[in-house]
Amino acid sequence: MKEKILITGATGTIGKSLVKQLQALNANFVAGSRDINKAKSILNISKDAWVKFDFTDKHTFERATENVDRVFVLGPPLTLNLEQVLIPFIDFLKHKGINRIVYLSAFGNENLGGNMAFHNIVESYLKESQLDFTILQPSFFAQNFKNYEYENLMERGITFNVAGNGKVGFVDSEDIAKVAAKVLTEEGHSGKTYQLTGPELLSYHDAANLLSEVLNKEIVYPNPTEEAYRGALRAGGAPDFIADYMIPVYGMIKNGTVGRLTNHVEEVLGEKPTDLKTVLNRDFV
Repeated sequence: MKEKILITGATGTIGKSLVKQLQALNANFVAGSRDINKAKSILNISKDAWVKFDFTDKHTFERATENVDRVFVLGPPLTLNLEQVLIPFIDFLKHKGINRIVYLSAFGNENLGGNMAFHNIVESYLKESQLDFTILQPSFFAQNFKNYEYENLMERGITFNVAGNGKVGFVDSEDIAKVAAKVLTEEGHSGKTYQLTGPELLSYHDAANLLSEVLNKEIVYPNPTEEAYRGALRAGGAPDFIADYMIPVYGMIKNGTVGRLTNHVEEVLGEKPTDLKTVLNRDFV
């Protein structure tokens, strides 16, 4: 039987791109989503290529994994202690004999502690489980400027976070999806960890300059304090845990934890990763 892949998180930034990549490869897959109506509206796939799946609902596990032999595990966003959600599903896969897992982690995650240590916990669990795993550790998504900062950029002329003056290798989500598709459909990636970065280290000051050029309007990075950042999120109606989540994440840029590049995208794809300006032009122009 042809290998069948379950894509979890199929309606998110990476999931949507991965669906397109697997379609291009004519791969056999099923797209899992908590919201089937949303999946139907944004995924251009046949009705037999989507399935209801929810990490927090064990009743969805069996149907979603029917005839599946490999799984792309992408947890729900902005979830503290995420390992408590993911590990029961990983245990289910192991019990069912589905051993091939590609896990979307995060670059620099080993530096996060407490209820933010979930990626490191899941990675360790996979390594100790004797499962056939591959771990992807992408850097900060280049698409976040369009997906999460559009209003700030267009209405206020700012990109707003607490990354300080640190630098990061923004990575194209399409490059991430291409890597994921390769490791899901090819041999030779078992037990490996790929750290996925873009081709250049940039600060948010640098990103603001690129955004100014692409959008043809002045964009600045005000480099707010944590207090100002919390206050802005609260004023916008965000619950306090969002700041608790995002401040240590952006702190990895601020303190230099993720201020390095790798060649893993090129190693897997045979082509250089996409630079931030190219992604911004694609997203905004």
